[in-house]
Amino acid sequence: MSFLLKPRPRRRDLALDYNTAKQFEVDVTLDPATAGPEVILSQDLKEASWGRPGLHRPDTPARFDTDPCLLAKEGFTSGRHYWELEATGRFWAVGVALESVQRKGRVLFKPSAHIWGLQRCEELCVALTAPSSASVPLGNGGIGVYLDYEGGEVSFYAMGSRQRVFSFPVGSFGGQRVFPYFCVLLSTIRLSAKGAVADGVGS
Repeated sequence: MSFLLKPRPRRRDLALDYNTAKQFEVDVTLDPATAGPEVILSQDLKEASWGRPGLHRPDTPARFDTDPCLLAKEGFTSGRHYWELEATGRFWAVGVALESVQRKGRVLFKPSAHIWGLQRCEELCVALTAPSSASVPLGNGGIGVYLDYEGGEVSFYAMGSRQRVFSFPVGSFGGQRVFPYFCVLLSTIRLSAKGAVADGVGS
């Protein structure tokens, strides 16, 4: 008896190096309509900080109502995309989230939470929503986030070393729109403009 093994369809190369991922850089801005309580936004919508905003934001279905979280305006349903930011402070989280991510009540980080991100708490950085939280050697400096929608991958880069530090093999986003995701508890995040020099993120 003999078996004919069909070759598997070849997936595009995952875990791109920093320079290749950066070729897919896009400009990302923050979405005020999603900003939770205690999120202060800059006028150019490139920076979010923890604090008490000077205006009341009406509760809508799009808004996080409990935690200081928010999404970007730009959502993706195809293609490869990369953006950079600087995060400073004691506690923050960055990554991507499905459009259907829970926005009411506490945001719970677990494999079914529809969020794939990195979280920093004091000196410890871990990958969220993995089967078990994995420590990530992020170091100091900026962060690069890479999304391959068809490839089902989310990767993170330490811009100080220009090295990939973690990848989520998501597999599929189920046809949903995927948005850049941020949490700014006790912290500040600043998105870089497209084409900014890596060592000067946030300047």
